[in-house]
Formats: sequence, C-alpha cells, structure tokens
Amino acid sequence: MASAPRVSRRRSGGGSAPRPYHHGDLRQALLDAAVALLREGGTEALTLRAVARAAGVSQTAPYRHFEDRRALVAGVAQEAFARMGAAIGSAVQRGKPGVPALRRGMAAYVRFAQMNPAEYRVMFGPELAPQDDLPGLHAAALGVFRILRDGIARLQQGGAIGAGDPGTMAITAWATLHGLVMLSLDGQASVTGHSLSTLVDAGTELLLVGMGATPRR
Repeated sequence: MASAPRVSRRRSGGGSAPRPYHHGDLRQALLDAAVALLREGGTEALTLRAVARAAGVSQTAPYRHFEDRRALVAGVAQEAFARMGAAIGSAVQRGKPGVPALRRGMAAYVRFAQMNPAEYRVMFGPELAPQDDLPGLHAAALGVFRILRDGIARLQQGGAIGAGDPGTMAITAWATLHGLVMLSLDGQASVTGHSLSTLVDAGTELLLVGMGATPRR
C-alpha cells in the first residue's frame, strides 16, 4: 500500500527545515515541522501557531490533530519513542543473540539520545509527566521498556543471567543509561575524564554483574 506523501526536508548547515505542506498526511507534516523547530529553537519554539506557519497551513489546521501545545509536544515525543524502539530492535536483531544482543540494545539507546538530543529531552521532560492523559505516548514509551524487559526475561530463561524480577532489572538498567545520557547532554560527564561510550560500557558491565551474568572474557 502506498503511503501518504509527507513533507520533504532540505538540509542546510546540518539543520533541517520542512517545506510548505501541500497535501497528504497533515498530522505528519505538523510533526515534521515541530521537530525542525524543536531542534533549532528548543521546546520554547514549539507552539501551534509556529508549527502551522512552518508547515505552511492555516493557524487553525493543527487543531484537527492536536488540541493544545501539550498534545503537540506529546506527539513529537511519541514519534521519537517509536524511532528509538525501532533503532534498539534493529540493533538487538543484528548479530549474536543473548547477552551481546543486550549490550547492543543498550548502546543503541545511547546512540539515539546522542543523535537526537532535543527530542530526547522532550521525551523525558517534566512537561509530559504524568502521562495519564496521553495514552499514545504512554504506549510508545512502554514499548521501549518492554524491549528491555522481555530481553532480560529471555536471558533468564536461557540461564545467561540470574533470577529476579525482569521488570525491576529493566527499570534499573534504563535509569542507569538515562543518567549517563543526561550527564553527557548537560556537559557533566567530562568531569570523570572518560568518554560517554566508556562510561556506558562500564555501566553495562556493572549491570550485567548485578543481574548475575557470566563476566565477559
């Protein structure tokens, strides 16, 4: 089935800006415009009026899909979680299974955050917490969590890591990765004298040891 046409992007100096919307998927066109504004001007730049102007539509057009700014920001975060999940899933499937796949998935999480820092801050920012009124965003975030949780559960079944609640292990691993990512994005990781990749490798090994995995030789 052919997909609806989307707003095309043109790159200039490392940035990207959506071309005016003409037809097709209005919601996606608005989200594309929102991401471009977010990367250029931060969350303060995300207003329904600015997104409409960037997408080349009337000021009332965004309200067909987003009732307010919070809904728009949630849409950006929801799409980012979906892209993050796809990147992690691809990394997990590419290469040897088991613990090496878990390491690849964790590394993919960090790479996504490094490559999409503006979206990452929105995904975990206070503006979207709690998510009780944002079921689409909640489901997308839960999807990423389940990749990690289910991967840990499979490793337990295969005896690669020890017993324990896979959900608790997963949220602990996520919190560790998130903390390292935020230290890096805020420019604080440099005080350790180590690169982010080195810190992530060390953190991953500590997590695996804590989960009872066989040490890497």
